[in-house]
Amino acid sequence: MKILIVLTYYTPYMSGVTEFARMLAEDLAQRHQVTVLTTQHDAALPVEETLNGVRVVRAPVFARMHKGVLSWKFITWFRRLAQQHDVVNLHMPMLESGLLSLLVPARKLVVNYQCDMAVVGGLLDRLAVNVTRVSCWLATRRARDVGVLTHDYAGSSAWLSGIRHKQHEVLAPMKAMPCQDGPSSTDGVFRFGFVGRFVAEKGLPVLLEAFRQVHALHGDRVRLVLVGDTHNIAGGGIMDAIHGSIAALGDAVDVRGRVSEQELQAFYAQLDVLVLPSVNRYEAFGMVQLEAMLSGSRVIASNLPGVRTIVQNTGNGEVVPIGDAPALASSMLQLMASRDAISRAEVRARALEAYPLRRFYDLQEAMLLDRAERDRSE
Repeated sequence: MKILIVLTYYTPYMSGVTEFARMLAEDLAQRHQVTVLTTQHDAALPVEETLNGVRVVRAPVFARMHKGVLSWKFITWFRRLAQQHDVVNLHMPMLESGLLSLLVPARKLVVNYQCDMAVVGGLLDRLAVNVTRVSCWLATRRARDVGVLTHDYAGSSAWLSGIRHKQHEVLAPMKAMPCQDGPSSTDGVFRFGFVGRFVAEKGLPVLLEAFRQVHALHGDRVRLVLVGDTHNIAGGGIMDAIHGSIAALGDAVDVRGRVSEQELQAFYAQLDVLVLPSVNRYEAFGMVQLEAMLSGSRVIASNLPGVRTIVQNTGNGEVVPIGDAPALASSMLQLMASRDAISRAEVRARALEAYPLRRFYDLQEAMLLDRAERDRSE
């Protein structure tokens, strides 16, 4: 089967949508011919290359708007590539998704609706967001099937109402993270952590204020480790805005920036609790929650649709009100107090029971190929 996966940003750019598409593409490439069409968001990247068995085609960019980019060749190349493939899989939000959906027969169009868009800036941001919202709305109506991360998130989205009959809950891919039972560290320090881009929707100011309250009570016995891209982020980052809060906490906060896969595994192994304090609907699932749990760490997550389901389905942590620093601090203190209540191996076992490693790949492949295989056999 020939499968075309289409999204605005692909590796080496790092985001939840990018990792979702990358892991899916590389898994499918073991059984199918997979091409990824994306944009050349960094001019230093090659226009075409093969990465881990996946053919990657990058269309040159002529302008940028909000979190997206503009590329005429992205559209013209899409039309040609769509004709050459049995299944076309769009990953949204994507500015061009509505137009692209009109250029391919509906019977072979499958979209993955990753999240609603939220307005976080001024007039230009509002314009870009609303245009993209309408474009994605059109693409979901044109598609034969729509993959959603969770029914919890999809059920709360006004943009997905009216198409429940073709929605499929596909979750998100999981990495086979190692887990070593026993204490996370031997120095007596309790480590909270964060993984993600330093952007407004991730709620880092809330986390820093909550940690300030915890640190005031426990001093050197607690530490906060922050991992993820701090600069050069589509739509802009917030590192400059939170620098003062980080500096005020001194050595208690460790900012590591973007790390390698090996460094990420080491980070999780030393972590007691991962905190995902996201504040708006750009966060729809939070794959990092499962990565942390597979490594034995418990999780505190915001009470956002989709995001909350991982803790709810595993029992591995706490769900807290959105944007509520005192409530987050209270949960952080509670998990510190219950440090020995559950082993790291038990945390991992609970996560795997609720989310088997192959579950996402099986659900996603079944959605992509069902109609396509029937069409080929007719």
